[in-house]
Amino acid sequence: MKANDSALEIASTFAKANEEISRAVGRMRGAVLSSAIDCECRDRVDGALRDLERLERNRIAQRLLAAADEQRRRIEALLVLLADFDSNEPAALDDGMIVEAGLLFGDIAATAELGSSLLRQSRQLQFTSDMVKEISESASCASAGIDE
Repeated sequence: MKANDSALEIASTFAKANEEISRAVGRMRGAVLSSAIDCECRDRVDGALRDLERLERNRIAQRLLAAADEQRRRIEALLVLLADFDSNEPAALDDGMIVEAGLLFGDIAATAELGSSLLRQSRQLQFTSDMVKEISESASCASAGIDE
């Protein structure tokens, strides 16, 4: 199914973008925080970098949710097409209709699986953002009581 293939590519692209964001922010954090600036300045820069990372993760998570909602709309459309399949009227069912219904069920299953995957990725991004926030806050100079 071409539409699901493109949606799967989108999900993969979002995952790669998230990894790239994390690596880029990590490199910036390492470069800035290892420089000889005072602790207050490091905390402020680190906070700004955490905010940037959080905003980017939220942006990606929002796109993943929108892609999952698109899968929900596709399932709704497929269910409308499936309404023609009525097992209570066997005389109206021909081989072609049964084959078509089978294909529709397959498309619904594939679309549901993709929607589920998109939602899991979105949830994982949110979980990762929360963990990064907690770890970063506990590692700041101010919370460690360090004065320079």
